[in-house]
Amino acid sequence: MIDFTNSNAEVCIIGRTDFSTGIGAVSLAACELLSRFFPVSIYPTNSGIVGDENIRLPNGKEIPVCRNISAPKVFFYTDVLWNGEHDLNYTIVPKHGLRIAHIAYDSDEFPAKWVEILNNSFDVAYFTSRHLEAIAIGSGVTIPVGTLPIGLELEDLLVRPVVRNTKKVKFGSVAAFHQRKGVDILIEAFLQEFSAEDDVELYLHSNLAIGPTYNKIIEKINSSGVNNVFVSHEHLDVATKTSLIDSFDIFVNCSKGEGYSIGPREALALGKMLVLSDLGPHRDMFGVAGCYSIPTTLPSPARYPEIDNQVFGKQYSVSVHDARKALRAAYNYFNSTDSADTASARRKRAENFSFSRLAIDYATTIAPDLLAFKKNAKGSDYTHIPENCRSAAFAKVGSYSSSLAVINRSVIPAHDGGFFSVFNCFVSHLVWDVRDDRCHLVLPDWDVKRLLPKHENGKLVSFCYGTPNDGNIWLKLFEPLYGLTVEEMNDEAFLYDKSSLPQTIWNQHREPLLTYVNAYDLYGSASFKSFRRQYHAIYKEHVKLLPEFQAEIDGFCDENFDGKFMVAAHVKHPSHIIEQPGACIAHGKSFVDAVIDKLASSKIDQASDKWGVFLATDQDRVVEQFKEAFGERVYSYSDVRRTRVSEDEYYDSLPDEEKAKEGFQVQHLVAANPENWSTRMAWEVIRDAMTMARCDVLFHVVSNVSTAVSYFNPEMELVFVDGESA
Repeated sequence: MIDFTNSNAEVCIIGRTDFSTGIGAVSLAACELLSRFFPVSIYPTNSGIVGDENIRLPNGKEIPVCRNISAPKVFFYTDVLWNGEHDLNYTIVPKHGLRIAHIAYDSDEFPAKWVEILNNSFDVAYFTSRHLEAIAIGSGVTIPVGTLPIGLELEDLLVRPVVRNTKKVKFGSVAAFHQRKGVDILIEAFLQEFSAEDDVELYLHSNLAIGPTYNKIIEKINSSGVNNVFVSHEHLDVATKTSLIDSFDIFVNCSKGEGYSIGPREALALGKMLVLSDLGPHRDMFGVAGCYSIPTTLPSPARYPEIDNQVFGKQYSVSVHDARKALRAAYNYFNSTDSADTASARRKRAENFSFSRLAIDYATTIAPDLLAFKKNAKGSDYTHIPENCRSAAFAKVGSYSSSLAVINRSVIPAHDGGFFSVFNCFVSHLVWDVRDDRCHLVLPDWDVKRLLPKHENGKLVSFCYGTPNDGNIWLKLFEPLYGLTVEEMNDEAFLYDKSSLPQTIWNQHREPLLTYVNAYDLYGSASFKSFRRQYHAIYKEHVKLLPEFQAEIDGFCDENFDGKFMVAAHVKHPSHIIEQPGACIAHGKSFVDAVIDKLASSKIDQASDKWGVFLATDQDRVVEQFKEAFGERVYSYSDVRRTRVSEDEYYDSLPDEEKAKEGFQVQHLVAANPENWSTRMAWEVIRDAMTMARCDVLFHVVSNVSTAVSYFNPEMELVFVDGESA
């Protein structure tokens, strides 16, 4: 299995480990989301991190501390870029590898020192909001820039029941009592608009109570004589803070400077309405019902006490007048019926800032072409990764075939079974593994040369679909996966380097009903319909027949099926009784009767030429039986190895206990002699299965073939034909 705890991982996150802070949230997102795809380590920039212990994320996942900063190939910097003359954290970043800076900022001009650091110490800069790209370029940043929102753990919030107060409308804010947060303007606007109304209140909370600002707030409230404004300040744990925000109806922020504004995004995930100052970080939340912007019209110098009290550009405040208008508009909307109905739209917007939606975006900052085999992964609508950012990553790291991006592969070897036992096994692992962010490639290793040593004396019972000289048999039938080359998929080192093997061969630990032992229960399960669609989506995306094979099936169906109601009959050899429920299997006559009954129930005249039956069988005598019943309306492939009449007569003469043993099915007969092994045997069963999938109805018994056909065409009707004793 892949080692995801390697302290010498190729991706190093440089940042804070106090994850509850605003800047710590940037590091947390990188640790959580990049570790879903790559082995990562963290180089802590905050003091007090010593020893060899891993860093534990809030969800319990452990990230190793980087002990050798020269080893990684990618550096993802998540701390403040520069916080004054005393701050040298940016010098930790080495000169080699791909160097990415992830930055939040809250003014309209970058400090000159930031511009210098970015241009000289990094290859790419991603900002937390799109408006910062223009500010960076306007300030002189010349390296490629893009936008990557901070990933937030919103999943639990998005599914909590929406809470609404019924007796009072509760405005609320969670923001530091800092002068630039505009708390004084918010209070003044609220008092002017709502001080005389009993059905509305304002609740203000901060983890930080900055002396002068806090004192002014308390003085203002006390002098007003109102009893509908409440203030608190203390450090809240995550659960308590979430409960507080959930108690609000409308989240308010009148700040003139925000790096990202996490609180409003958490409120949005809870379905809350928003009233926010019109700042760059807030604009991603506007344009959805129930979210109101307050114009920012009053400029002031952007002074940073933490950066040696210097001024860098301007910030813009809201007016009390405009804040009042927005608060009143939100209050009126909340009291309308629409506000509850549009909560889901607000939550949908918030999904864009969640771990789940941003995971693929974080990964593609390092390996841009991950989407080549994660085509169904949907990123955030607010991520922006320009082509020059992608090119910078390619230049330093390479494509997915480089040593970094392909570290996570799952290889599914062939096993001794019928073709569709092997095929369904691979597709099942593919369906499940492509959902795992860390697994980039799911690859079949169908090389007989590597299969034989796993079996005593190199003898196989069922697998007869290629020789040791054929290489990876997948390539004899299907196109290479993920745009790989034939050479790569035949290269044992490419397949297995830094790869993992499946926990179970048939994936039964995740898909217990898939194997033929339990397939009858799968067919009758309530989830079978969704199973068929789920598998079909992955099969259709990844599995492509070689063109000459696809053309053969298309030609056969076009010539024989066009415009007809087509019934498929998959009649298995009676020796397949060992796979059937109750050890009973339907024979040819049962299928003939089932076809006749279906025509009658569908009101199709058996004598008309508006229908046909495609027969897939491994017995010559069944072909004759169907032709006798339906004549020219029977279609089948003639160049197929089936059990001969003489072989079946011998089988019929055996006692019942002998009939239940393996050895009488076509694959057993062919596998017994290695000289007969051929990919032709695989093509014959593939061709039958894919042709059956072009029909309207399939009559079948328990079979790996039937299971495959069920997801080849998830819309066709499947009818199980009850069995009879052998």
